Amino acid sequence: MNLNKISCFIKSKRKELGITQDELAQKLFVTEKAISRWETGRGTPDISLLLPLSKELHVDVSELLNGEETEKNESRNEVEQVIEYHEITKVNQYNFPFKLTILFYVLSLLSFLFYLRFEYDPNIEVHYFIRLLIIIIASLFVIIGNKIYSNNYVEKIEDKKNVSKFSHIIVFIYYIILLFNMVIFARYKSIDSYNLIPFRSIIDIFKNGTVYLIIINIFGNLLVFMPLEYFLIELFNVKKFSINLVLSFSITLLIEIFQYVFKIGVFDIDDLILCTFGMMIFYVIYLRFKKITRK
Repeated sequence: MNLNKISCFIKSKRKELGITQDELAQKLFVTEKAISRWETGRGTPDISLLLPLSKELHVDVSELLNGEETEKNESRNEVEQVIEYHEITKVNQYNFPFKLTILFYVLSLLSFLFYLRFEYDPNIEVHYFIRLLIIIIASLFVIIGNKIYSNNYVEKIEDKKNVSKFSHIIVFIYYIILLFNMVIFARYKSIDSYNLIPFRSIIDIFKNGTVYLIIINIFGNLLVFMPLEYFLIELFNVKKFSINLVLSFSITLLIEIFQYVFKIGVFDIDDLILCTFGMMIFYVIYLRFKKITRK
């Protein structure tokens, strides 16, 4: 069985039928990149796609695996051919892209463990922005690893969505741990204070605060929950504005109440305003961006 011969056969039959790679991909519910990989020999169709692919190319599975059209009585037993095909393609399964995917997962895990060490070890002092950067790097490693795996091993559109969802879940876990460390777990001082006057804290920081305090308290509160809004949209499929607004307000309100009750932070109405406003800004910009890119 010659895999290069199969690749050339798929390409020639597709062209013979006058259909594009994109059209064939739509018929099989796979990506156009998958068709391209099959035809260039950089990949092989999944065993579950052999039958639908052969039907779309108007050939038998046996002919597809032979890489040429044959007389019916000359064809080998299809079951034997499928088994042989499976064994041959399995050899190429754990090649360089697969090892690269594993490497990025390992790097992500190590980065996350470093973050936890810096966050909870009182003997190690690491700046807030450095810890944030480590979490971002750990998340990027996951995303890159999943992208490599998806581009090289995943063909069906539905499977690609599942792989993408898996990376979203991992990054979401990273983010939630970071968020809880920022607002709850990593707070060691007892604080018993509150502000119920809107914009008082914001005005006071702009008048008397340093540039660093303005960045942390104003822009920090605007930005810190924006990733959560992204996960509400993409991971939990909450796309209605009113529901997003209620959820955004409720989540930040619960956190503010929790901080005040357990004396680990100030209940500040301005934090509530800034965090909710930041999430809604992200909601509008992100959905507008998606709409433009779809067009």
